[in-house]
Amino acid sequence: MGLVLPFLAVLGPLPWLSSSHLAIAGIPAALAWLFACLPLTSLCMAVAWKMEKSDRQDKDD
Repeated sequence: MGLVLPFLAVLGPLPWLSSSHLAIAGIPAALAWLFACLPLTSLCMAVAWKMEKSDRQDKDD
């Protein structure tokens, strides 16, 4: 989850967004989408880190 979801979120819609002429507040849609994915990627990595940390603590007990 920590790596696959951000990877698909960033690369999945880019072929469609990069070919469109849509602009959000003057910013191309592809660039706006990449900026929006930054918090998602950080959130997924934090969740994966917490899950890994709890898994290590369970194995140590």
